Amino acid sequence: MPGDTHLGLLSVVAYLCAFNTEAYSGIQLALPDWRLNADYYAKCDFGSDLPASCDWTSEGPISTQTATEETSFHPENPSGAFRLKSGFLKISEDSCLEFWYHRPNRKSSELRVLLVDDIQQTLIWTSETSSSGDWRQVFIPLTKQSDSDNLQVVFELIKGLHGDEATAFDRIGIRKGQCGPQCQRGGIFWTNKSTRCTCTDEQLICSHISWSNNTFGTCYVASDPHYTTFDGVSLQFEGPCTYVLSKVCDESGLLPKFTVEVQNENKGDSHVSSIQQVNIIVHGLRVTMMRTERRKVMVNGIWNNLPLLLEGNRVTVNAQRNALVLQTDFKLSIFYMQSGSIQVIVPSHYSNRICGMCGNFNHETEDDFKIPEGSLVQDRHVLGQSMCEEPSLPRVCTDAEEQQYASEAYCGMLTSRQGPFSMCSSVLNADSFFQSCMFDMCSTQGDPDALCNAIEAFDATCNEVGISVLAWRNSTFCPVACGLHSHYNACASGCPKTCSSQDGTGSCGICEERCECDDGFMLSGGSCVLAKDCGCWANGQHSPIRETFMKGECEQQCQCLGNGTIQCSPTACKSDEVCMVKDGVLGCFPSNPVTCSVYGDPHYITFDGKAYTFWGTCNYTIAKTCGPTETQFTITARNEGQNNSATSSLNSVALDMEGLHIVIGKNKQVYANGSEVRLPAKFGSSVSVFQSGPYAQVNTNFGLRLLFGNARLFVQVDERYRGVLCGLCGTYSGSQFDDFLKPDGNTVANSHEFASSWNTNDSDWPCSNGFRDPPKCHPDLEDEAYTKCSELFEDAFKECHWFVPPQIYVSSCVFDYCISKGDKAKFCTSLEDYVSACEIALVFLPDWRNHTLCFANPLPTEDPTPTKPSESCPWSCNFDQDECGWEQLIQDSFDWTRWSGSTPSNFTGPSGDHTTGSGYYMYIEGDSVVHGDSARIMSPVCHTSSKQCLSFWFHMYGLATAMSLNLYIFENSRFIKIWSRTNNHGNRWYQGQVEIKPQQPFQIIIEGIRGSDPRSDVSIDDLTIMHGACGYLSEEDVDLTTLGPHPYTPNLIDPHPSFLLTACRINCDFESDICSWTQMVTDVFDWTRHSGSTPTSMTGPSSDHTTGSGFYMYIEDDSVTHGDTARLLSAECADPQPQCLQFWYHMYGSSWTMGLSVYLLQYGNVAKEVWRKSDDQGNMWHLARVDLRPDVKFQVIFEGRRGSSALSDVAIDDISLHRGACSEITVSDTHGYSDSISKNRRRRSQLLRERSWA
Repeated sequence: MPGDTHLGLLSVVAYLCAFNTEAYSGIQLALPDWRLNADYYAKCDFGSDLPASCDWTSEGPISTQTATEETSFHPENPSGAFRLKSGFLKISEDSCLEFWYHRPNRKSSELRVLLVDDIQQTLIWTSETSSSGDWRQVFIPLTKQSDSDNLQVVFELIKGLHGDEATAFDRIGIRKGQCGPQCQRGGIFWTNKSTRCTCTDEQLICSHISWSNNTFGTCYVASDPHYTTFDGVSLQFEGPCTYVLSKVCDESGLLPKFTVEVQNENKGDSHVSSIQQVNIIVHGLRVTMMRTERRKVMVNGIWNNLPLLLEGNRVTVNAQRNALVLQTDFKLSIFYMQSGSIQVIVPSHYSNRICGMCGNFNHETEDDFKIPEGSLVQDRHVLGQSMCEEPSLPRVCTDAEEQQYASEAYCGMLTSRQGPFSMCSSVLNADSFFQSCMFDMCSTQGDPDALCNAIEAFDATCNEVGISVLAWRNSTFCPVACGLHSHYNACASGCPKTCSSQDGTGSCGICEERCECDDGFMLSGGSCVLAKDCGCWANGQHSPIRETFMKGECEQQCQCLGNGTIQCSPTACKSDEVCMVKDGVLGCFPSNPVTCSVYGDPHYITFDGKAYTFWGTCNYTIAKTCGPTETQFTITARNEGQNNSATSSLNSVALDMEGLHIVIGKNKQVYANGSEVRLPAKFGSSVSVFQSGPYAQVNTNFGLRLLFGNARLFVQVDERYRGVLCGLCGTYSGSQFDDFLKPDGNTVANSHEFASSWNTNDSDWPCSNGFRDPPKCHPDLEDEAYTKCSELFEDAFKECHWFVPPQIYVSSCVFDYCISKGDKAKFCTSLEDYVSACEIALVFLPDWRNHTLCFANPLPTEDPTPTKPSESCPWSCNFDQDECGWEQLIQDSFDWTRWSGSTPSNFTGPSGDHTTGSGYYMYIEGDSVVHGDSARIMSPVCHTSSKQCLSFWFHMYGLATAMSLNLYIFENSRFIKIWSRTNNHGNRWYQGQVEIKPQQPFQIIIEGIRGSDPRSDVSIDDLTIMHGACGYLSEEDVDLTTLGPHPYTPNLIDPHPSFLLTACRINCDFESDICSWTQMVTDVFDWTRHSGSTPTSMTGPSSDHTTGSGFYMYIEDDSVTHGDTARLLSAECADPQPQCLQFWYHMYGSSWTMGLSVYLLQYGNVAKEVWRKSDDQGNMWHLARVDLRPDVKFQVIFEGRRGSSALSDVAIDDISLHRGACSEITVSDTHGYSDSISKNRRRRSQLLRERSWA
């Protein structure tokens, strides 16, 4: 309607509190409320329930507009002039006139304000043109008027040139006192869901925001946790758990999928839990945010520095203010506050298509309490209990505490009308935050951190909806700890100086509370640095200057040189390393192979050391990949019954992988894809099968190895399969608790139920799953069994006790003895089972039978009668038929190959064997391995102490440097090098001789080492052992080494710690005292020297590692809180060269975040973490080895960390330090053992109570 000038008639609406709403052009606008505690002379807000002009006088027609009614200028007033006058005012002090106005454009009516008295009228303000839709607040100072009681304020509207968009004004008030500032510069807040107010040039401007189809839903989770769903339903429950906060439950596929998971943990010993971890699964990524890590997040298991741009910028992750923020291209936003609270914001098109703790976002409150089964419950605690196990009950405040915590100095600050949150609490309902704060303070008995976290949660929520909060922190109340070269700023600029655009923290021009870089510094990956120290960005990931990282399959090592420059060079993992992600970092890590054993009746020992017996006679899955791995495989084994008895044993083993099916029978016959193959056999470059002593052995280049023979199966995998396996060998998760995982994903306690679930239902193999419970053994027979099986604790097996603890094998021996009713052959087989496990661990017990009931042949005398070579040392071999009893060592990175004719590679290796030119020889193939990899074969045991001459022929031809051939003697549990040759010797065979004079039974090991180039084939042939001294041979054909009696020229590679060269004064078994170790004074509590079980049940060891009855060190957690640490400091070591730190550790308990760390301390105060382990590792002792590379004299620190509950005792024992790298000490992985295995056994027999097997 042309010519109209509108005076907005406002209606009072409520959105958590009262606001005036302007219905202008059909738009609902909510202006901020009157100033709190102000004294007004007059005010008028033109509400629909008041006269249009309140108590003011109008001159000319008034146009009022509401949501339902509209009036305009009277046609008899063509000039368009309109005045609105206040009553007569007596202003006795400085005052302030305030009002709001809206003038769409310059052609709209002009609004002027005049001051009128008896004498004159004065123009004190005239309107500016505002943006369409904006309402602006005006403050006009009024000075004291002492001479007149007839002062009036007049609002005058002058008709514009065009009346399509009218000028309006509202909310007129005159208050006592000076005007003061309208708002805080840069501040933003919302008065309702569609009215946004900003502070621009110190003027407050409010606008209507039309969301149309872009409205959003927000779910709030406070840190306790307290929940407010997308539909506004509040609920609260406690208890540690991991659950889905929100995920897409719509199966139409029309919306991008996402899942938000949170993990709650208890705060120390209190009943309050907090969110410690958030997982967001979106666009094929799994992004993990940790509360303890604010500078980086984990993406698909790899740590990445912030900020991040992922999946072609479809996912961004930034550190903003006190929050980690993830945002997606489809408008999903996750805010994870440092206080532990979370906000999940989703766009409206996800309405009724999501589910989880945050509800379904269908704008209905009645159905948010839906448990996972789909049914609705009325009680929020029932909902919480359906998500979490064993929710705890909160502590109740006393009346005095409740009154104190509700005051404005505590939680009352959130709802105070005069406090820093007054503006926000008038918009948002602060009651739920107040109740959350009160709950936290009561539960934690007034913990200041709980108060700060509650206030921060409300502050963050206010900020999210655009309401700036006045400064509420100070140096003593909830201070913000800023990083190096930065400081706290309550209203920092949103556009800080950055090294690159990718280092930005958020939108510009927003006043926000955060840490700001000091002058001269700029942001780089969330840290403040000098310009010369700016980091680098690559593939959306930030790296600080000088940081190194690996790419791809560890084929490149890169370093950030600064200012965006990255330098990469080719690299490769060593032979005893694998490329994998560990602790969130991609790199080359020790392979640390673990072994699963199947033997006897059969008995099983999982990868994590859990022992059980199962009598099924079916085909069962032994191990398979059940998670993401580069190579997928399945190992199955058929069991068969024994002589119509209830027992069973292994019949055959099968390995399945893509394109290959290998079956090994108990007679060592091997079939590949249905056809029998002759050994040795290779299948591509990844799999080889050969005979190794009593076993048929399968080696792969993807971290899997298995040996099968004599009804024994050993499956060995390396670190890359941690946590991704399942089957009868367990999960290899580092914990025995989940080893009995069935195919349906459920974990059970009963071994029979578990093992039966892995029946492959092989229709070609009739069978049964055996009996559920073991048969009863007569007490007399059982005591006899314990007495005989206890021979495993004797000295004949002592050398292996360190590597393969005998308790499990004693138990299985007793079981088999009872089942067989004392059969001697079965008993000796049980002892052989232990010996075989020792040999897998590279510990050889050549004369064990001579000291047991299984004695077969007498020991040789001191001066044996000379015999033929084959009788004294059965080693002679020309390899034309087989390996003659020489065995491959399974710990090597590859194996010797039996071959005929030329080797596959040109310009290296022989063209025929030495014996006939057309027979077989042994050689190492250098194509599929890397520089420095070694292969070893070991002779049978020779029982003689007379002088011997070992003769052999060798061939070393190729362009590589550093290829080597070494011979070792293994005697008295020591490996000693006795012969060595390196590099190219030309394309011919040479004879070598070594004269030895043994003192005890011994074996010979031949080692070939791959050189710098694949052309480094090393070969051997025609091995003979002769009694007596070596004779003279022509130097043209001979490479002769003569060694006198022991000691040999030492180059020790000793697998037994008691024989290693030790360094400094660090070794300690804690039997007498804590040796040279001292308790540090900078920690919270101390390590405790202890013997036997720890005081707290269900945590800690029941005995030491050394003897089972001695002492160890542990941390007692009853009197400390979550995160407290105890540190043990070694004596100083002045030997700065590579060292190997070895120790045993025990970490058993249900507590989260308990930890053990090892630090290398140099230069007096520079400590670097070199090893870490966290959480439960099972009720067993584990061996750890850590390479130390000190630059100067050094010390070692062991730090134990208390977890989330008292069930987190961490123990250490048998610490030793040895010169050289850990890789130079040949020790294979060994099973840990359960402390509880032998408790009942020791009760049954006095003999066992008196034994020690250290």
